[in-house]
Amino acid sequence: MIRQFSILLPLFTLLLTACASLSPTSPAPTPLAAGLSDMVSGKVDVGGHALYYTCAGEGSPTVILEAGGPADSTMWELVMVYYQGYTRICAYDRANLGNSDSVPKPRTFTDMTHDLHALLENVPIEGPYILAGHSMGGMLVRLYASQYPDDVVGLVLVDSAHPEMGVRLLAALPPEAAGEPEGLQAWREYGTWLATSDGRGPRDVEGVDLKVSNEQARAVESLGDLPLIVISRSPNNPILAAQMPSLPEEINTPLLQEWQELQTELEGLSTNSTRFVADHCGHNVILEEPRLVVEAIRQLVDEYRAESGEPIPPVPDQTETASHAPVILSVTQRQEWQNGITIIYEDIIFTDSAGDAITVINTLISASEPSGVADDIIRASAEEQKQGALVISGFFRCAREAETVVEYRVFDAAGNMSAPETVTFSCPAPISPSLIVGIMVGMFMLGLAIWLLVRYRRSRRAAVTSV
Repeated sequence: MIRQFSILLPLFTLLLTACASLSPTSPAPTPLAAGLSDMVSGKVDVGGHALYYTCAGEGSPTVILEAGGPADSTMWELVMVYYQGYTRICAYDRANLGNSDSVPKPRTFTDMTHDLHALLENVPIEGPYILAGHSMGGMLVRLYASQYPDDVVGLVLVDSAHPEMGVRLLAALPPEAAGEPEGLQAWREYGTWLATSDGRGPRDVEGVDLKVSNEQARAVESLGDLPLIVISRSPNNPILAAQMPSLPEEINTPLLQEWQELQTELEGLSTNSTRFVADHCGHNVILEEPRLVVEAIRQLVDEYRAESGEPIPPVPDQTETASHAPVILSVTQRQEWQNGITIIYEDIIFTDSAGDAITVINTLISASEPSGVADDIIRASAEEQKQGALVISGFFRCAREAETVVEYRVFDAAGNMSAPETVTFSCPAPISPSLIVGIMVGMFMLGLAIWLLVRYRRSRRAAVTSV
């Protein structure tokens, strides 16, 4: 049980994730994504420590992206790629994360919102702002909007955390009983941590005092008529968190329902709110359905510009024809053996005559077990794309016997898509530890038998020679 809980602490940013097996590779921040050629970055002092930021595009209002905890700005890269060229968009790393400086722990949400305010003033990054917050970042932007209402003209909460979620998820679990499964005990410990952590634990990477911070977010009961969009994970994906023990349906279903109720309550923060529900994905909407997040942000940008009399920006570089659609040349599957698990990769080679391909859109067609997919960012240069570029697609970890079918399409900045390529990931049943032990014991016994046989024959030959 302690081993299981040690895995739970880093999962705050992955709270109730539905990605079970299929997920993107984690590319380094360089080379730059093909769709963010105008990105600028730097570090700025916010009062004794410096925060790292990245911005792309021009125009108002400026979109500020707030990651979940303990995640850094790279979590938003897909959203920034799809949003590219619409207005200015910026992400940053909070203290103790990513490329930002370390500071003493614990920290509260108020500490973090003051840091963000200083960052925006000191860069400077001009307002007004539309804030988008994922998971814990949703509670942060909620607090920031209440502290600096004159600066904020819209809010997007992406499957946002809720100040009552720890208590409410605990309440949705069945009464504690002696001898209950360790998986259920792990969920109790997780809910307790969400509600009461003081940020001083050895595994509290960011050092968030959740007990105090929840109270700070809870105090924001209303944002008036601030334009608000709430994006929630799909209610139909049964996986609460891929890295946590699965629960029986009779326990799992109330937890899923409770999360949707918490999302509904977030709509009530404003009298001018809209609800988007993701079709397939789990908690990591910004990875699994980034274009839905972009759609929500653009809606608020367009509403602000219409009300302020400013022209609504066109969707970047959209063309009416697919005259230079990308072409997938080949898709090759390869496998690696890592720590007793088979990892399956797809190597996609494509060309784009304009050199403006930005992502590979991955669509889940079917799965024998619930799974999630995320698009892949293209980092190849324009010249590489014209000649033939490689994208290593998301990997499939074969933790159990399963079959998943995924459709790949290369997507460019002009809105063109390649013809689809469909691939089936087939995972064999993993070899059980007992079988491995049995094979090893069998090999040892066979080796021992051969050694004894050789010794016996040598002794016989020696006896015959002596006679």
